[in-house]
Amino acid sequence: MAYLLFLLTNFVLFIRPSEISTLFQGVQLYLFLIIATIVCAARPLQNQLTRRVLVQQPVNLCVLGVLVGVALSHLSLMYLFGLRTGVYSFSKTVAYYLLLVALVNTPLRLRWFLMCTAISASVMIAYSVRDYFDFVGHWDGNPMLYQAMIHDGDLPQGEEKLLRHVVELNMNDTTDANFHVYVYRMRGLGIFNDPNDVAILIVVVSLISVYFLTDKSMGPIRKIWIVPLCLLVVGMYCTQSRGGILATAVAGTVWLATRYGGRVAMALGGMIAAMIPVALGRAGDIALSSGTGQSRIQLWGDGLAELVSPRVFFGIGEGMYAEYAGLVAHNSYVHAFVEMGLFGGTMFFGCLFFPAYAFWRMHRDKLYIQDEELRRMRPYMAAILASWCMGLCSLSRCYVESTYMIIGISAAYVNLAGFYQWKPRPIVLFNRFIAERWLLCSACLFVGCFVFVRIFARYGG
Repeated sequence: MAYLLFLLTNFVLFIRPSEISTLFQGVQLYLFLIIATIVCAARPLQNQLTRRVLVQQPVNLCVLGVLVGVALSHLSLMYLFGLRTGVYSFSKTVAYYLLLVALVNTPLRLRWFLMCTAISASVMIAYSVRDYFDFVGHWDGNPMLYQAMIHDGDLPQGEEKLLRHVVELNMNDTTDANFHVYVYRMRGLGIFNDPNDVAILIVVVSLISVYFLTDKSMGPIRKIWIVPLCLLVVGMYCTQSRGGILATAVAGTVWLATRYGGRVAMALGGMIAAMIPVALGRAGDIALSSGTGQSRIQLWGDGLAELVSPRVFFGIGEGMYAEYAGLVAHNSYVHAFVEMGLFGGTMFFGCLFFPAYAFWRMHRDKLYIQDEELRRMRPYMAAILASWCMGLCSLSRCYVESTYMIIGISAAYVNLAGFYQWKPRPIVLFNRFIAERWLLCSACLFVGCFVFVRIFARYGG
């Protein structure tokens, strides 16, 4: 019962009825479902918080650490309102993650969760694609478009806008100075309301779709997964997302490296990287010295400049980045370090470091997993995690359920891989050795952010 409720909760994460029909306006269906799931899964949920499990699965420890980091970021500044709202909001995300790792505890349940996630996301993307083309048909050539863009730009954050999707001026097209040339970028629903969000989700769903498409045990019915794959290609084009293209390249490289070895991955990855700028137009135009790339580097610099002592330890406060820099960081790692300081940023990094380290260990040590389906799933799971890690470089998504869904399925897979060895044992144990590696890598990332900004930021240029 708890597992079925959780699948329904996950479905509502992608498809918010309140955004599709006015009949559901004000109905907090997601909150109701997750509370019901918590009640039904109280015992397995409690088990995830025991000392033994926290040692055997360090990701749980880091997710709880991010919650503490959110609290300390406000408490250190005595901002009690932010403390209350921030902890309450992120507690729902923590509950979602813990439910995922508690209930997705068999290979079959993991398969069903991946399938339901892919179907739910595909339905949301299909709705968004249709709405996107209706939107472009209405606004393309409309003389009121520029005024609508100005109107939306002046609205406070959170206010309903006239334009449902992102419209940007194409500054590279100078064929006619008397006319504006626009680029239309597709948004999704709910927490996927940024084109980059949708693009990275498309990469994940594509990997899941290919996983099921290549599953010979499904027989001829597996060919139905060609349909969402075609839809996802169209959706990726509609997002015009550079971050999505980079995530795709990283996912492909990691999949190849896990399946065929590093040399094959490097060779094919280099060929793909050379083809991207030629094949993809705006999405393949990735530059750091000007345009969007440079403006984001400057945003990172503005945020990192606020990390002066004593803020370096606990940050400027969760949700406060835009108050200091004007916009969010558009980089989850920088965002986490700035808002939650060294403590919270290190905890957030650990949520991704430990499953990545586990996948690396499985590949390095050639660990044999007895379950055939888990063995076949490993390259796809590693690629899903890698693509999301890459995607977080262009998005501020430290606290939302989508990020912790990826962290959760990675942790669930690592748990199952450890159990299905000849002698069941955890892939990664939290001990002094692994803690030192985690802290060292986190420190390198933190320092690397400062060095990167110092080298590439072009203020006043």
